[in-house]
Amino acid sequence: MGTLDFLNSLEAPTAQVISIDIDQIEPDEKQPRKRFHPVDGNIDEEAQTALEELADDIAAVGLTQPIIVRELDDGRYNIIAGERRWRAFRLNRDRGLPDSQEIPAIVRQDLTGSKLRLVQLSENLQRDNLTDLEIALHLRETLEEYPDLQKQELAKVMNKSSQFVSRVLALLDPKWSDVVDSGMITYASLLEQFRPLPPEVQEQLKEKARAEGRPLTSGDIRTAKETAKGQLKAPPKPTGPVGVNAELAAKVEELIAQQAPENETYRPSAAAKAAAPSRDRIKDTGGEAVIPAGTGVLSAVAQQKREARLTLQQLATMLNNGALSDLSHTVALSLPVEEMKHSITALGGTLPEDDSQLPTVLAATINKLA
Repeated sequence: MGTLDFLNSLEAPTAQVISIDIDQIEPDEKQPRKRFHPVDGNIDEEAQTALEELADDIAAVGLTQPIIVRELDDGRYNIIAGERRWRAFRLNRDRGLPDSQEIPAIVRQDLTGSKLRLVQLSENLQRDNLTDLEIALHLRETLEEYPDLQKQELAKVMNKSSQFVSRVLALLDPKWSDVVDSGMITYASLLEQFRPLPPEVQEQLKEKARAEGRPLTSGDIRTAKETAKGQLKAPPKPTGPVGVNAELAAKVEELIAQQAPENETYRPSAAAKAAAPSRDRIKDTGGEAVIPAGTGVLSAVAQQKREARLTLQQLATMLNNGALSDLSHTVALSLPVEEMKHSITALGGTLPEDDSQLPTVLAATINKLA
């Protein structure tokens, strides 16, 4: 249900409009709109201008909707909804305009308690906009006076989300009182942007607001966030040589050797060690990383080897004819799983439970026979 529908549902269908002397009517102190409460006799300039415009409209076309009041024990009336219209009538009376001493009104004695507070809030929201702070104060007063009310009920009357109610009430959090009470932040949406900022950025924005004597804007917060991002510098790249811990390097090599299959080694050959650059110091020139291409990056031993794809029959022919002078070369075989199992069994080995261990078990079985 929207705000206007909610109001219509509260209007008594048989309520009669009567004329009441404006001097017999008084505003409700708990009415959410606070800008009409004068400070040292002065009303907010913006509110006063809007009030004068409303008074001019009423003088020209009359009052289009009566105010709603409830009768007090002493015969006077308290405003439920329509304080701006009542004040506009008083202004026209003070101007000497005719038909301004009495105002059309509907008396509603049934609107009390939380129902009254919700009517006042919804009535104000559908007319001249309340400030977020006025909404927050009225919501807090209503919730404190009627703790059984839920935020969801308030949000429904306001035609807003429950998250909106929470954001508005955040304006009353003592943690943000310095920026809210001073007028630096006047909107709940602005406070929501301000809250997650780093403390140093918040302080910079406060100083800006004080120096310029004005409230903060979304643009101020956006600029501060962008400036803060620009000040975050990446860590400097090393410009000198980077040391390598020799003890740690030795432990890594030892671990690799322990993980190698039996009778195999991953330790570099003497030739490879001679060809490889020293690992004690690495010179960082500060340039971008480059992925090398070609065979120039290979070690001297690696450059002297080429891959030959042969069948086992071809390999056997080479061995039988003494074509290989050095039988210590490592040969990579790609065998079907079942063939590898057959080989292990034929050589007297024990099949592993996990097929992934077949190459290691085959090598170990062969080594026992060598």
